[in-house]
Amino acid sequence: MSTASQQPASKPLAAPSPPGRTAEEEQIMAVAATLVLAYGLHPADITRIPEGTATDNYAVVDQAGRRHFAKVYRTREHLDLERTSVELSEYCADGGVATARATRTREHELIETQGRLPMSLWSYVPHTETAEGGLTGARWAAVGTAMGRLHSRLAAHPAAAPTLEPGAAVCDVAASRDRFEHLIHAYKHMPRLGEFETWALQAARERQAILGDVERALTLLPQLTVQVLHGDTAGPNVLFKDSEIAAIVDFRPPAPGYLAWEIARLGCDPKSVLDNSA
Repeated sequence: MSTASQQPASKPLAAPSPPGRTAEEEQIMAVAATLVLAYGLHPADITRIPEGTATDNYAVVDQAGRRHFAKVYRTREHLDLERTSVELSEYCADGGVATARATRTREHELIETQGRLPMSLWSYVPHTETAEGGLTGARWAAVGTAMGRLHSRLAAHPAAAPTLEPGAAVCDVAASRDRFEHLIHAYKHMPRLGEFETWALQAARERQAILGDVERALTLLPQLTVQVLHGDTAGPNVLFKDSEIAAIVDFRPPAPGYLAWEIARLGCDPKSVLDNSA
């Protein structure tokens, strides 16, 4: 499971480590204490999961052998938005969408905010792999079915009713052109370009060069549906068990957007496209 926050990563909230104890050990002890105090869950094992850009993620096994997934938020600044993301996930789960379930605290809250660590706790989805680079064979049909169920549920969300909007607005070409200009300018004025920077500069120039074609293609689009979306249907947030969708995770706060954009973002996953290009 990846993260629910789009905020840049900051330092963990755990207190400084005492002599002889690493910061990671101190953080795990703080996670254990939060699980006991906020959730009444006594962990037998806590393991850091390396994925996660704005949260610290942990696999937890309790004393009964049940597995859980804990997300520790690195800042308290956006917890209200994080809560709406969890609420959207729960809304979809209530509508039959395959997703992880949040575990409420003893105070029946979706996010623990009162103690040392702000945290959400989730059901663990076992034996899965992400869709990143893995959309092949029967998985295409499975992900299409799951996305249809997801978007049907989100179309009924009270935050916004579906509307039709001009398709040309699905992409702000002028803003994209400005971003590429700034990126290219920054790379060109670096004193030295490494292998990655050289590749990135070339890629930015190539993408900038096709923006005219993109702009012309957008003018040909009909009106497109705008509705509440998952918000981040990238490959890492779609979990497969064999050829079936096990869970769609890591929702963003409910906000309307172009349905076609969200579908294309997953369907045009670069790794999957390249793997199926032969």
